[in-house]
Amino acid sequence: MTNVYAALEIGTSRTVLAVGAAEAGERLKVVAHAQIPSSGVRKSAITNMNHATSSVRSVLNEIERRQIKKDVSLSISNAFLVVNGAHIKADPYQATIPIEGSKVKDADVDRVLAAAREWSLPRERELLDIVDQTFAVDTHGGISEPRGMSGRVLKLNTLQIHADANRIADARTAATEAHLDIREALCALTCAGDAALTERDRRDGVLHIDFGGGSTGFAVYADGCLAAADTIAVGGDHVTNDIAYAFRTTAQQAETIKIDEACALVRPEDGAHARIGLPGKSPLVQDRTISRHGLDTVVNARMKEILGIIRDSLDEHGFLGQLNAGIVVTGGGAALAGLEELIRRELAMAVRKGVPFAVDGLEDAEHPESYAAIAGALAYAHRNYERKSLLGNLFGGLFK
Repeated sequence: MTNVYAALEIGTSRTVLAVGAAEAGERLKVVAHAQIPSSGVRKSAITNMNHATSSVRSVLNEIERRQIKKDVSLSISNAFLVVNGAHIKADPYQATIPIEGSKVKDADVDRVLAAAREWSLPRERELLDIVDQTFAVDTHGGISEPRGMSGRVLKLNTLQIHADANRIADARTAATEAHLDIREALCALTCAGDAALTERDRRDGVLHIDFGGGSTGFAVYADGCLAAADTIAVGGDHVTNDIAYAFRTTAQQAETIKIDEACALVRPEDGAHARIGLPGKSPLVQDRTISRHGLDTVVNARMKEILGIIRDSLDEHGFLGQLNAGIVVTGGGAALAGLEELIRRELAMAVRKGVPFAVDGLEDAEHPESYAAIAGALAYAHRNYERKSLLGNLFGGLFK
C-alpha cells in the first residue's frame, strides 16, 4: 500500500508545498512540489493572516493545477509544517538518573531517555525536537552506547529545540483557514540537515548553513550527532532590502536584481564602470541603470556580516577545528552567485551545496538545495509513519 505525505513551509520569501509517496519499505519520491512568493510574512512571522492564508491556498491550487496537467486528481487535507526563524532556540539539557545495580541495563537507558523528555518549557514555547547526543556514566563522558558499563549515575546530554508557540499557532491558523490541517511542526534546520548531510559528514564534523529569507540557521555536527544549532535574524530578505535602499528601487525590483544579477563577491573583472538596467517596463525605469560594482559591494557586505556572526560563534564555542567535512549550504539563499567562494574565503573550508539525497524526485528541480528542509520533513514523515496508511486517516484520500 502506498503511503503519502505532504510538507508545508510558510517562509519570509516563499511558501512551499511538496507531496511525497512511497510503497512500504521503499524510498520516498516527491511526486509534486510548488512554491510561490509569500505574502503577509516578515522575518519568518506572519504579519497579515489573510495574505498568509491566501499564499497557502495559492500553493495548494498550484499543486493541484500541475497534477491536473498530468491527468492526476490530487486533494490534500493535511501536512507537516516546516518552521524556521530566529525565534527557534536550541538549548542543551542533561538528564540524570541513578543506575539500578552496578551496570547500565536497558531499563536504565529507557529511564534516562524518558527523563530527557520531561524538560519543562514556558507556556509561550513549543518543543520541536529533542536530539540525543552522548551518554555519561559517572564522570566518564562521550559515550555512545552505555549498556553494560559500570557506575552509579547515568546521564544523557540532549539538545532541546523549541520555538515561539504563537508563531507556530499563527502558521497553523493560516494553513487551517486554507483547509489544510497541520499534523506536526518540525524544525527547518534539522530537517534540511537530515536531507542533505551524510553519516560521514556528521561523523567527521560539518557545518550546515541554511540560508532563508528572514533568517539564517546554522548547525554543527560532530562525532555523529548534532552538537549545536542557532539561528540569526538576518537572511536573504535583508539583502533585498539593502539593494532597494542603496539604489532606490522597489522591493520587487530589488528581489529580481538579487536573483538575476547580484553576486556575493565583488567581481573586479566587471570593472568599476559596468552597469545593469533596472527590471521593469515602465518608462521611468527603462533607461535607468545601476553600478554592478556597487551592487556587488552592497551584497558582499551583508553576506560577510552573516558569515562573520557564524564564524565568531564557532570560534567562541571551539568548533572551528572540528569541521573536517567542511560546510554544506542549503535554503533558497544558497543559490546566490559567488556565495560558495565567499564562504571558502571567509571561513577557510571546503563548501558544497546540500542537494537532498534522503528522497527522490527533486533531481531536476531548479536549485534543489532550496528544497532540503521540505525534503527532510517528508523523509521524517516517511520514517516515522511508514507503517500507517495515511491515504485515509491523514490526508483524507490524497490521490483520487
